[in-house]
Amino acid sequence: MNIPTIPERLEAAIIFLRGEDDGRTWLGALPAQLAQYAQRWGLELESIAENGAMSCCAYCTEVETGQAAVLKIPVDLEAGNTEMQMIDRWAAGNAAPSVLHHDVDTGVFLMTRIIPGTVAWPGGDPGESTSFATLLSRLNAPDLPEPPALKDLGDVIEMRMGWARERFDDARFTAAIERIDGHRHLADAQVVIDKLLSTTERPRVLHADLQAKNILQGPDLWYTIDPLGAVGDVNAEAALWVAIQDGPRTIAERLDDLADHPLLMPNRLLAWAYVFAVAEYRPYLPPSGERIVQFIESMDQGIATSV
Repeated sequence: MNIPTIPERLEAAIIFLRGEDDGRTWLGALPAQLAQYAQRWGLELESIAENGAMSCCAYCTEVETGQAAVLKIPVDLEAGNTEMQMIDRWAAGNAAPSVLHHDVDTGVFLMTRIIPGTVAWPGGDPGESTSFATLLSRLNAPDLPEPPALKDLGDVIEMRMGWARERFDDARFTAAIERIDGHRHLADAQVVIDKLLSTTERPRVLHADLQAKNILQGPDLWYTIDPLGAVGDVNAEAALWVAIQDGPRTIAERLDDLADHPLLMPNRLLAWAYVFAVAEYRPYLPPSGERIVQFIESMDQGIATSV
């Protein structure tokens, strides 16, 4: 049986996430796992995706049906089972791939492959906002199956803010952080977060990482993969997508594009966009970074009062 080569980029990401010893142990067992599930579910393995640090995704084909598929081997059981249930839930609303097989004892699952499956990187087209708005509606369609137990959005936000604090304190980025008064913005963002979390009236099931890298282009529609999963304010879901882009369409323009979406509230969408713009500012990514700087410099210190 042909077992595809594990890309160096994926190896490095797994080792970074799990540590040298644990990461290499997991990677060492990976070829046998791939072979086991290929035989069990009748798959012809083709290649392994380079991206990701939480799992291994192998592109494959069901031998009997010819169905193009993706075999996903998660880093841990809980993450795999949660993700599978989220994907399966959203597939009912035509917003995610369909789950074909699932091993509840390991969290490994097989799903259909989105074709063409390219990442839906947004650029300058307002129509991209329409595609995202349509995806957001399908993710929140009525009568979807019950979700698995999920963490609160506040836990995910605290994780992102923790990463931001570490990055803002990194000596390599001191000049860039000082240029934007970054620590003041971090403090303001925390005030906004506390206000937003305490005033969420209707928590919804969230992807919680619905940025462009986790959205794929289908034949006509956009589809999502790789959810973190959380419960909270749907405005945060949209704001993350708005904030993490390279442009040239600005954050303000994207906010205007989504302002009339029936699930969203413009003032809360704006406030969450500010939070994520601050938390996701990376001076070493110039297109995204400059787009964020343009936005946060336009915000005043009374942002929390607008929520």
